[in-house]
Amino acid sequence: ENKNGNVLFQQDYYFKFGTAAPWIEPDSTEFPKSMPFILTQQRYDFLKKYGFRVQTAIKLIDGLAEVIKTSPSPEQYAVQLKDPLEPEYGLRPMGLLANGMLSSENTGLTNELLLARWYINEISLQVSDIRVAKSETDALSSYLAAKKAVNSYLSILNRQITAKVGNQFTYLSI
Repeated sequence: ENKNGNVLFQQDYYFKFGTAAPWIEPDSTEFPKSMPFILTQQRYDFLKKYGFRVQTAIKLIDGLAEVIKTSPSPEQYAVQLKDPLEPEYGLRPMGLLANGMLSSENTGLTNELLLARWYINEISLQVSDIRVAKSETDALSSYLAAKKAVNSYLSILNRQITAKVGNQFTYLSI
């Protein structure tokens, strides 16, 4: 029986370790302890290919609070917010960028990639929770968790974005 079937990336941190991962503070290097070695050129190519789409997705997620606060009622959240698996949320490009930054033919599927996927899945689940929230308070609580998941994802990726690779992502304010 698959207990991880309700997410975009089934092979994630929860899939392997059976537990939720902690939120990662911006620029923290405490968790994970190390990062996989991925060639600079590969990281550069993936950032060039997916970076803009990921940045656009992050801005959309950051703007969800405005939608929540301006909705006439919680019943409108599902009408005003698309399903998180829609392309606007950029979750697949986030996953593809993580693949290129955290795994290679040499490393295979790394724990760091599983971790990044878990944060992407969390973003999706939190947006889904906003859509069905019964109050603005509940919706804003899910929004805050989604932002923490974004920042955790970015904290992992930014560790792989050196000056030769490109510009690091900007964290969302919490």
